[in-house]
Amino acid sequence: METPKEKLKKITAWDVAPELTDVEIDELLSQKAIADTEGTGPASEDWVPTYDINSAAAAGWLLKAGRAASTTETEPDSVNVTSRVFANCLRMSRIYAGKRSSSVKMI
Repeated sequence: METPKEKLKKITAWDVAPELTDVEIDELLSQKAIADTEGTGPASEDWVPTYDINSAAAAGWLLKAGRAASTTETEPDSVNVTSRVFANCLRMSRIYAGKRSSSVKMI
């Protein structure tokens, strides 16, 4: 069974430029921790790790967009590549933002 971290890495293409770090993936999950099926929140000892994976993915794609936006290209043809990467990252963020509140429960 896929862990929430593995799923987030997969749906954010974390290791494809512009990359996300392993620490950033952990931070994204931590920021998007939600109450489990019993209603127990992340601050509780009894909490079963549960995350809004789609919201975390949307935030991850925004991080990637920020990195793509800040790249400076020196070749005339590479400007189009940078803008396409930036636009794609924003598009992916919007896709996952539209799916928010789906969660993955870690058993």
